[in-house]
Amino acid sequence: MADFRVIQHINQVMCDRIQEICDGLELNWVGIHKDLDAGPKDDEEATVFCSLYRIDDIDDMNLPGWPVKQSVMGRRGPQAPDPVRQDLLQLPPRFFYLYFILFVESADTDVSNALMGAVMNGFHQETTLFYRPVPFEVNGRVFDSTGRHLTSDGYRYVRDPNEEPSPGANDKLVMERISVALVDDLAFGDACLLLKGFDRKVRPYLTYRVFSKIDQPLELRRRADAIRLSLFDTDTHAE
Repeated sequence: MADFRVIQHINQVMCDRIQEICDGLELNWVGIHKDLDAGPKDDEEATVFCSLYRIDDIDDMNLPGWPVKQSVMGRRGPQAPDPVRQDLLQLPPRFFYLYFILFVESADTDVSNALMGAVMNGFHQETTLFYRPVPFEVNGRVFDSTGRHLTSDGYRYVRDPNEEPSPGANDKLVMERISVALVDDLAFGDACLLLKGFDRKVRPYLTYRVFSKIDQPLELRRRADAIRLSLFDTDTHAE
């Protein structure tokens, strides 16, 4: 099935990245929270909130499906039962933007400002959240572009390192990248309403945008050129 968990994974990876950034600072303990209504713990010197507040669906591009050629998947990957008359069609992914608000709560303003700068610089230095093989799914099984099987560890696709690429498949593994960008999306008045709705004090904040997609499985379709009309077919003769 399509990996509908990608939104959950992106939010978790962003929090993990913030944790890595904070671990490099000389602070006693920094809490990372996804929910705006979560309260900081007593032993936290500071708390960083990274919360998804908007999803912008851009699935209006009307992309058609496209056939996946045998040279992409190789002979061990999924194949159409009748390769002369049938194609495995890749259904277009569902594209969308994810918007996150990020801010710091601390009793010490200097700590809050230092954390905001560290997080902003950390995402600037490394914008990539995911760098993984492009998946091809059919009948519940997932393959990469070399015909090797893929499994998911909950965050990314993993393949058996001992499995060899399928003969006749692409020599180069096709990869995809999911990155994060700092954007000016949330106006100050809207941010005040958002934070006040969760009984949070209004403070400096950052907004980040992630362009992502939910992959769709392969579908078996009849080739368009497999249906031909013969002028000598008796069914086409005029009465």
